[in-house]
Amino acid sequence: MKVEIKERKLTAGNRSLYLEYYEKGFRKKENLHLYLVPDDAPNARKINGQTYNKAREIQAQRILNPPSFESKKKKPEENERAKTMTWLQWCDDYIQSAIDSENCKKMIQHKEVVRKRIAAYLKQIRKPDILLKDVNRDTISGLFKYMREDYRNPGQIKADGGKLADFTLVLFEETVKAIFNKAVRDGLIPFNPVQDLAKEERFHVPDKHREYLTTDELKRFLAVETQTQAEQTVQKAFGFSCMTGLRLGDMQRLRWSDIKTIGEVQAVSIIQHKTKRLVTVPLNELALSLLPPRPDNGDCLLYTSPSPRD
Repeated sequence: MKVEIKERKLTAGNRSLYLEYYEKGFRKKENLHLYLVPDDAPNARKINGQTYNKAREIQAQRILNPPSFESKKKKPEENERAKTMTWLQWCDDYIQSAIDSENCKKMIQHKEVVRKRIAAYLKQIRKPDILLKDVNRDTISGLFKYMREDYRNPGQIKADGGKLADFTLVLFEETVKAIFNKAVRDGLIPFNPVQDLAKEERFHVPDKHREYLTTDELKRFLAVETQTQAEQTVQKAFGFSCMTGLRLGDMQRLRWSDIKTIGEVQAVSIIQHKTKRLVTVPLNELALSLLPPRPDNGDCLLYTSPSPRD
């Protein structure tokens, strides 16, 4: 088995480290939750060297004791469920699991829409009660063809005849894939049929020109002289968001207690509101310069939303 350390570039210029396993044509990734600070951060060379050493230690452990990619044995009652579980019943279970995990309302609604469209396709091919274990690549290929060529959204019939956008179709595929991935993890099916599709059968986002702020543009924005305290707060909060990659919802909840000293570096460490996952981002000099003065009265919001009068 081949085990390699890989890097993923993050929005703020940091890089996360993960392991990639390869064996017999199968690839699997493991997030190490280790992050390299930007090269211009204080003591970046030393900090990144220590981080890489930790990654190499984990890599060595995985090489000596490689994880098994074989499906874990499930309880007999779970295997019994697989004999009678229909695809739509599993979709209902999948949605309920998302509700139990406290997914956001929009995510739940999206999963329900995907279930509704799967049901419409199964009704069309006269297989509403197809078992989960009997769904194969041809079934999925037919579903994707139906979504691409036949399905029309009644609520958007005036826009391109109700045809779904490329981004919507990609998100639909990702959700269908996630539905089967959970079924594999729960021991109901041996593999994900979506993985058997040819490239041309799947959905793809077309290349589009995207506008974004360059480093110089961001610096010019931050150099603009503000007229009010509210404008200055928005300016600094936007700059801090750009440097850390934090979403608006996280920025609105960011508190001084979320700014921590890790080793010799200050970092922002929060549980993301949308994903409920921990994220820790080291702060470079520019990000630190965008922090407001720290109050003496303990913990509070970093950036308070300006009132309309401001």
